[in-house]
Amino acid sequence: MIGYYKGIHSMKRTLVAEVLLVAVVSLSACSGGAGTGTNAGTAPGPGSGAGWTGVTNPKDVIAARLRLMEQMEKLMLPIDMLQVQDGGDTAVLSANAAAVAAMLQAVPHLFPPTTDLYDPKMDTPATIALPAIWKDFASFYNLADAAAKSAGNMAAAEGKDAQRTASAQLRGSCDACHVLFLRKYEKPKAKASDADFDFDAALPSK
Repeated sequence: MIGYYKGIHSMKRTLVAEVLLVAVVSLSACSGGAGTGTNAGTAPGPGSGAGWTGVTNPKDVIAARLRLMEQMEKLMLPIDMLQVQDGGDTAVLSANAAAVAAMLQAVPHLFPPTTDLYDPKMDTPATIALPAIWKDFASFYNLADAAAKSAGNMAAAEGKDAQRTASAQLRGSCDACHVLFLRKYEKPKAKASDADFDFDAALPSK
């Protein structure tokens, strides 16, 4: 039992850290509210001054939101598993969903226009977020909000049956956004130059 409670406390600390990361990154990426200096409450427009990381460090913002998405997928794994097998700690599932809900509320604020750097000609572009996000940002924002609410419903669900139903709705909300605004996965394509690759030189000799 001691190990179980230690595991729960460790999980809670991890979730708290992730939510704090969301808050810090969101505030850094997209300022615009009341400040604390001489311009407090004036809501200045985007610029290159301190705090406008969407302008000064767009690739860092992209890296931060990618990290956030990766963490959400880890939290979603046991939630998704409810669709294919029984089991899982209901308390852990609720805690994961609550953390995902908080993260999803921050997601649209991590997409300033300066991070629209997708290049379809590149195999590994700076971002796989499609330009469609900024062409219809209202829909993107609404879908993120709907997914956050689905995650909140999952967190509040009681019992395995209710959690299973809520988990399917949450995954559906996430996928609805991905299908419109995220580049589809494509298998790596073989190139003509691959046939000339010198494997003998690349592999260590015995």
